[in-house]
Amino acid sequence: MPTVWINGQFKDDAEAGISLRDSGLLHGAGVFTTMRAYGGRVFRMAQHLQRLRDSCDALFIPLPHKDEVLTAAAEELLRRNELGDARLRLTVTRGAVTQDPLHGMRLEPTVFLTSAALEAYPLEYYERGMTVILLDEQKLNPYDIQAGHKTLDYLSRFAGLRAATQRKAGEALWFNVHNYLQSGSISNVFLVDEGKLLTPPTNFELRAPSVAAAVPYPKSNVLPGITRATVIELARELGIEVQVAAVDVNRLLAAQEVFLTNSIMGLMPVCRIERKAIGEDRPGEITLRLSERYAEEVERGKQ
Repeated sequence: MPTVWINGQFKDDAEAGISLRDSGLLHGAGVFTTMRAYGGRVFRMAQHLQRLRDSCDALFIPLPHKDEVLTAAAEELLRRNELGDARLRLTVTRGAVTQDPLHGMRLEPTVFLTSAALEAYPLEYYERGMTVILLDEQKLNPYDIQAGHKTLDYLSRFAGLRAATQRKAGEALWFNVHNYLQSGSISNVFLVDEGKLLTPPTNFELRAPSVAAAVPYPKSNVLPGITRATVIELARELGIEVQVAAVDVNRLLAAQEVFLTNSIMGLMPVCRIERKAIGEDRPGEITLRLSERYAEEVERGKQ
């Protein structure tokens, strides 16, 4: 029976539970982060925890545990479950609401961490590139308070993935209500155009006057992905120019290269958008260079 960590205690998976009055269950009021461990060590966990705390602050969700407690819990969880290469998920809900006679309404958040053996994407996807679809009927609303955060309200994203699977694709790309590219259902998106790396901006990046002036929408749905940030950092190390920019469907389809990022897939080449081949219908030079450099960074993180 797998072990989980919940509210400061290690328990068997079957014994762990939450209150029926937990607002994460009743209202989807919660956030999470998905992390990947290599050789028993979580890659860039500090960055995952910082993003999680930023989301908790923005969405008024208490997170009572310190980073060192959560880091130690992740390491011990991997040890107890005898996992090296693994997928971990840290979830925080607003929990149940109780009335304190002295202080009034009080939240009792639920915080839990789970782990599982990694189920890697097929090697064929990395060698031949993934096929993705474009979502037409669903659009992201950048004015929603949850925009740009990884919340428990994930049903629409799963519907997008289901539509992709039904069309024999691996991911679905989302546009906002202004018809500009934002992300995949579970990934960030990058384009290569004339040797430059392009990606849609996050809300934080839109605070820069130069970015805001060049982007025709004021708010973003783009998650500040940890792998996304790593790729931007590594691209600049390699001398590849990086731009955060508005991307419409025409610019997307005209790209020489496209790839996706998240903590589980790493860098995933996209070589087909529905029936339209991207570039030469195989992973491009910059995608391969960044993939190689990312693999080196992962190896360095194990040490």
